[in-house]
Amino acid sequence: MRFFFAFIVVTGGLTGNLVAQEGLSAGENQLYENLSLAQVLEAALAYHPSLRIAEARQDAATSRATEVRSALYPQLKLTGRAAYLSDVPEFTVPFISQPLFPSINNSYAARVSLQQPLFTGFKLGSSVDIAEANAAASEFESKRDRSDFVLHVTSAYWNLYRAERLEDVLVQSVEQVSAHLRDVRNVRDQGMATEADVLKVETQLSDINVRLIQVRGNRKLAEMTVNSLMGRPLAASVRASDDPLADSTRESSDNLDAVVRAARGKRPEVAALRQRKAMQEAAVTAAQGGWYPSVVLSANVDYARPNPRVIPPKDEWETTWDVGLNLQWNIWDWFSTAAQSDQARAQLSQAGAALDQLNDAVALEAAQSYFAVKEARERITASRLGSRQAEESHRITSEKFSQGLASSTDLLDAEMALLQARLTETQAYAEYAIQNEKLRRALGELP
Repeated sequence: MRFFFAFIVVTGGLTGNLVAQEGLSAGENQLYENLSLAQVLEAALAYHPSLRIAEARQDAATSRATEVRSALYPQLKLTGRAAYLSDVPEFTVPFISQPLFPSINNSYAARVSLQQPLFTGFKLGSSVDIAEANAAASEFESKRDRSDFVLHVTSAYWNLYRAERLEDVLVQSVEQVSAHLRDVRNVRDQGMATEADVLKVETQLSDINVRLIQVRGNRKLAEMTVNSLMGRPLAASVRASDDPLADSTRESSDNLDAVVRAARGKRPEVAALRQRKAMQEAAVTAAQGGWYPSVVLSANVDYARPNPRVIPPKDEWETTWDVGLNLQWNIWDWFSTAAQSDQARAQLSQAGAALDQLNDAVALEAAQSYFAVKEARERITASRLGSRQAEESHRITSEKFSQGLASSTDLLDAEMALLQARLTETQAYAEYAIQNEKLRRALGELP
């Protein structure tokens, strides 16, 4: 039974090793396209539909502001009419041969009208302010969507970097443990090691192979994510070539107060909400405009056949014109204007509270990102030191093992400690790059 169990473990270890080696060979033969973060961002920003949606929304808001603003200027309209009228009794006067009001069946008319609002109770001006603030808010919201997308792409890029480096570390560990396995088998054959020593190494090698398979799967998913963001075929092979320490935007000399002030001053969503609040302020003025009259200047030129202002009517083209002021004032509306004003003030209060809430959230996010970057940087320093120490420990233990001064278990422990130290260091580099980008996003610095 013990022999059967040992056979299963050994077979499993060897099988896992072959899978890893075959995968490594395939990876070596596969051509990867090295891409920098700048290249990935450029392609993703040019392709991704979500940004086109945000830009279209911004364009619509800008066009709406132009439309509303046009109501401030004179409106010139041309209308025309042609009709066939039914017969009506002609109006005649005794002793006059011609009818005073003849029945004219064909009617033609053309009018040119000019209207200019003079006073609208501040409603028209407030409508323009609302539309312009909405356009500005849409622009800031488009910037927010863009910075969120940039952070998403950047995180995907560094996740790909993480998966690639983890794969490299595990492949290197497979090679080390495989060499250890060959050595311990030779020692066993010489009667200086037990079968348990061999099984322990084989079991550990099998475990590393399983982790390598998982990491390769994660790498493929990360590749697919980056390719999808760039609009490329999902199966394309790419490799992250940037150094995660190349862009250290925040050094330890920065203070927290400066970070919070920068976040509140630069975040596009804060600017957007300020514009939304300005919209509500203008909406209050527009609602209160219902208490005032509106005055419109109008001018018309009529060219008609017959012209109804010409008496007696003639079946001839005549030109007439008029200029006047039109006043409209809603004297009593059963408190409708008061209710609309109260609603607008309540919405303004909500917008103010939402802005205060967002300012607090932005400050907290910036502070958290600030300390997360500092922590990530410290983890890099600590993990780098741990990795160097693990490498030295592995070197010393390996030499002792070759001289018969250390056991196989000692060497295996050193190999596992080295593997864990390298994995921790790799994670620290990737995490620092991601946290650094999150801080830039929190400070409103992403393009």
